[in-house]
Amino acid sequence: MQAMKNVIKFLKAFIFKNRPVYIHYGITHRCNLHCRICKIYQDAKEDEELSIGQIEKVFDFLKSLGVVYISIGGGEPFLRKDLPSVVKLLRRKGFMVRLLTNATLAKEDSIKKLVSAGLREISISLDSLDSQKQDYICNCEGAWEKTKKGIDLFSNILPKNGRLLLINTVVSAFNIKELPQLSQFAKRMGYFISFVPIENNGFSEFTFSLDDYRLIDESYGHLIRMKKEGKNNIFNSSLFLEKSRQYLKSGQHNWQCDAGKLYFSINPKGELSICHRFKTVIPLLGSDFKTLFESKEFKNRRESLIKSCPGCMRPCWAEMSFLFQDKRSFWEMAKIQVARIK
Repeated sequence: MQAMKNVIKFLKAFIFKNRPVYIHYGITHRCNLHCRICKIYQDAKEDEELSIGQIEKVFDFLKSLGVVYISIGGGEPFLRKDLPSVVKLLRRKGFMVRLLTNATLAKEDSIKKLVSAGLREISISLDSLDSQKQDYICNCEGAWEKTKKGIDLFSNILPKNGRLLLINTVVSAFNIKELPQLSQFAKRMGYFISFVPIENNGFSEFTFSLDDYRLIDESYGHLIRMKKEGKNNIFNSSLFLEKSRQYLKSGQHNWQCDAGKLYFSINPKGELSICHRFKTVIPLLGSDFKTLFESKEFKNRRESLIKSCPGCMRPCWAEMSFLFQDKRSFWEMAKIQVARIK
């Protein structure tokens, strides 16, 4: 029954394209790793994170808007001791839930609690098959081994029927040669894999130079051929891979962003923004958040932010837009969803 309701909500959004279906919820900015390509842990304030009661209030409102899908990220979500309770709450309300984690804190008992709470989708960060590179990127000795152990545990514990196992790889100058091998590794482990182009946010040692463009073309050319042949585990759409290759060389995005329309970001304090690149637009615990959301002021604010945005290739946003805009992307995702329930 709930699955059918979600399908109807999704179809309404697909037809009218005026209501959100997807939310990224940064449940905490705390993280046990201080990765060299991420600074989000610097904003961590545990005392400002939402309680279970506050989370319920926020997501009751989001459900009324038509939201179907929630990605719980961070920071590192496993630092929330009440994480199973949060997953259980969201699943009970009918949301589809995916957990984004570095998996270094995942233990057999904690994973079983999440499964009991209803978790069936997991996304694990892994950027290299070279343990020294992975440890350097994560700024933590032993990170590769801990993540690999987490990958094994989720594979063994998540119920096979209807689950989604996904590895997320941030593509940088550090790992551009490894992309095909990472895909093969993920496939051996029973995972899909998603490649996320690094953004030029001051991490100069990870960004690309002109000398790297040949490697970008070679690696992405290989991935695009794999995707075209069909026998692969690449989660990204063909369109996303093609535009990612362009983005990594030009720094320019070339797609219509629907942030603030089809998808939103919620920070640990329960504040809504059209994307986690931007600061708060609406505090969802305020008494008049529904009025603010439906106001002309919000729509104008969204349009202003979109126009001023330098752009990105974040799959959480781009792939959702492609799903609604591009027939090929739609059917590629449909095939993945069919494959995961076989």
